[in-house]
Amino acid sequence: MNRDVLKQVTDLYDRIDEQTASLQRATGLHCPSGCGKCCENPEVETTVLEMLPLALELWRRGEASAWLDRVAQVNECGPCVFYSPDPFIPGNGRCSVYPWRPSLCRLFAFATVNDKQGTPQLAACVRHKATIPEEVDRAKSAIAAGLDAANFSHISTQIANLDPSLGIERFPINQALKLALQRVGLIAQLALEDGDGDRVA
Repeated sequence: MNRDVLKQVTDLYDRIDEQTASLQRATGLHCPSGCGKCCENPEVETTVLEMLPLALELWRRGEASAWLDRVAQVNECGPCVFYSPDPFIPGNGRCSVYPWRPSLCRLFAFATVNDKQGTPQLAACVRHKATIPEEVDRAKSAIAAGLDAANFSHISTQIANLDPSLGIERFPINQALKLALQRVGLIAQLALEDGDGDRVA
């Protein structure tokens, strides 16, 4: 497994997080406390490449087989298996692998899309617009005035360029997880057979 590419993926995640934090500081844009509504969406998609850092971490923890079994028990096109809904507050919940989440989960509600003229516009969350409309308007104005914010298209291009074979095609998130876990597991098995345990690191 190309460790340089995996490092570039995690470095990209760090840059996204920095841009998101900067946008939040400048505008006050934030998610409602405990909100996990976006994680309930069954149509979240990502690439296998973006799930590889998480897959590697799960193999290191000895949890990969359990998560493969979990994916096999649910709808691959359903909500993410790592989402734990709040049993008492509808729409609230938490991600159990938050530091390892893919780009879409990092970007959602805090990134831009380009309009027909190529101008970046905030891709605002419906719940944000309903609960914190002033902050949403402030963020839109700041972006229009030139505040740097992550852009969905730019991030997708960067991911694709890191490894076109794994970074272009998008799958439902549970399916992408399964494919990433299987890929890391196969490489680990080949490394053991070759006597090279460092190949999966």
